[in-house]
Amino acid sequence: MKQHLKMKRLLSRSALMLTAASFLTLPLATSAFAGKEGVFLSDSVYFTLDKVSLSSGADDGSLRFSLGLNNNSASPVDFNNYGVKVMDTNGVSYTAKLNEKVNGRVQAGETGTFKFSSEIPANLTPGQLKVDIFEWNYNTMHDIGALSVEAAMNEAGQSVVQQAAINLQEVDTTFADDAIVTAQLGNSYKVYKDGAWLVYTDLTLENLSNTTLKLPDALELNLQDSKGLTYVSQFISGSGQTLLPQQPVKTTIQTAVPASMDANGLSLLFSPKGKVKTTVLGSLNVAKSFVVGKIGDDTQYPDADLDGLHITTTWAAASKQSDGLHLQANVTLTNKSDGIITIPNLSASFQALRGSVAVTSSDNAARTSYLSPNESTTFRFSGILPAGLSTDALQLVVSEKQGTSNNSTQTNTGTGADTGAGSGSSDTGNSTNTGNTSNSGNSKTASLPVTITTLAGAGQGGENSSYTSAEDYTLGTPFKLSSNSLIDSNIDVSLVELGMSENTDFGFKTVVAKYKLTNKGTTSLNLPDFQTDLTNDEGFTYSGDRQSTVAKTIAPNTSYVLNYSYLVPGTETADKLALNLYDANRLAIGSYKTAVQPVPTTGAVSLYPFSIAINDYRVSATYSKDQSYAYRLRLDLDVKRQEQVITDANFSSLVFEVVDSEDRLLSTKTMSFVGQDKIMSGIQFIDFGSIKSEQLNTNVKINLYEVVTTPSGDAKRLVKTLIM
Repeated sequence: MKQHLKMKRLLSRSALMLTAASFLTLPLATSAFAGKEGVFLSDSVYFTLDKVSLSSGADDGSLRFSLGLNNNSASPVDFNNYGVKVMDTNGVSYTAKLNEKVNGRVQAGETGTFKFSSEIPANLTPGQLKVDIFEWNYNTMHDIGALSVEAAMNEAGQSVVQQAAINLQEVDTTFADDAIVTAQLGNSYKVYKDGAWLVYTDLTLENLSNTTLKLPDALELNLQDSKGLTYVSQFISGSGQTLLPQQPVKTTIQTAVPASMDANGLSLLFSPKGKVKTTVLGSLNVAKSFVVGKIGDDTQYPDADLDGLHITTTWAAASKQSDGLHLQANVTLTNKSDGIITIPNLSASFQALRGSVAVTSSDNAARTSYLSPNESTTFRFSGILPAGLSTDALQLVVSEKQGTSNNSTQTNTGTGADTGAGSGSSDTGNSTNTGNTSNSGNSKTASLPVTITTLAGAGQGGENSSYTSAEDYTLGTPFKLSSNSLIDSNIDVSLVELGMSENTDFGFKTVVAKYKLTNKGTTSLNLPDFQTDLTNDEGFTYSGDRQSTVAKTIAPNTSYVLNYSYLVPGTETADKLALNLYDANRLAIGSYKTAVQPVPTTGAVSLYPFSIAINDYRVSATYSKDQSYAYRLRLDLDVKRQEQVITDANFSSLVFEVVDSEDRLLSTKTMSFVGQDKIMSGIQFIDFGSIKSEQLNTNVKINLYEVVTTPSGDAKRLVKTLIM
């Protein structure tokens, strides 16, 4: 194929080949008017170069330009007496083809515009190219002057783009000879979806002709890898759109590829249907279009209609738990323009490059539809992947749900022998890649990728850890929660107590958190059912269990206490924790730095909203005939209510446990803060009975626990130990 293209190019060059010496002796172009270069036929007639576009494909490039013949004289000028070619600095010339049929006679006082295109090598730069103008003199050519491609592009603020120019007449002879469509390369994304690896490539199509047209069904697009294997691409957005003259249209193509495919050397080929092996109308080097960002990278949103919108993966975390690798990521959109921008409908997936596995995630939080200048909104995504995966091979794929309209039908059947079935971690090297996907003429919606971020380093501490990104917090102050539909704006939520104790029987520790909810409004409000977890500075996350029974509503101008418990490993110190709050859909609404409070060895102990001080205690024993002992604990207590917070039968209880030197339970007694057996100030007696004499030994003690009942069982927090 490449040999065929080179031969075609050499034939074009040979028709107008000049020596390097003749190129150097061309007359210099002079200034036609301020800021624009010109080649003069006389003082009043001159040529100018406009609308220059230099495109670089995978194998070939193209130069398109408009040549203006400015006739300020008193008589007509015939452009047919002149010719145009493109030359490089080595003296090699390239045919310039007139793209449309126009009248060659330019009347006095008018400017004639002539559009040309030229096929050139892909590696030529603007500084190496000039447009040469010559005069026909019978069978010879007389050089008049040359115009700089670089100067014309600089004057217009243009740069070289990855673009292919397709003459549709070479696909379908019913098209006019000026039916040229350019395809400019955007970003490419490799995504694991529905059990297969897919490459999405953004293209911007532009109709260079003067009439409206559509892409013909006979135009075929293929991805070709470095081994020469090809995979048929299909349009999934924009293919059925009418292409208006000079109006760019963004489209996206999708290609099923093997998981092992190397992006290096990957090209997009345009050809007549079924002729990719023999005829290539244009090509693009796709290899460099794959963009994978890092956490914190700020990039322009890849949609020209949302100019000024920036997208950033601001934070990500990963923690291994018993059910897998828990992943979380925040994606922020920021409007850096001067106008109002519509917020796109985003979703996400976490994918593993090795292992062919992915999990989708969505953020259903209520948010406004628009962003004003300098405003931001954050999408929060989470998912669980197999625990054996490393974050170094994980990626976050953010997609936008878009409407698609395809009027053509294409079947994706690749000709390559290596496929990406995507059903596991292995690749099949001896089958054919068949996508079998068709597009009808109905309008549909599709989720198309807009950014991919590597999760390497997420959750391993440093700037990417959940703890370091959490807000500083002072115990007892209301949380500054993100906008959400769960917690009414008239409800303040604050953390008032966080304690931890060790469960020696099972080898883990229990953290108990107390939250105060205050109704600032004038009517009763529903008690919000929020979720929480704790994340330490190493990225390990521990889910919270809410107390089993709670009130349904909060009366106005009152506060209510909610208890949550968290099981943590015995090695957890809990001195650096991020407390994360979520709504009912597991969407993050706040993250705050905190640490457990130590239990004081002397003085009062806080069991919010109460504080208990043991002024004095005594233990007496009574021996029974059945060879058992009964203990009576005499307590002198000072019980105070720290704040006027509602406590009901659902509030935590105080449990007294008699244990021996081996921490074996001998007897227990439960007291409450409301109703019967209520803990009160003053002298109180607590009786423990039926302790067998053979159970007794030295160092018997009484442990006092605050106990919260949760769906997972009782959560206990040790608050005091009394030595008998």
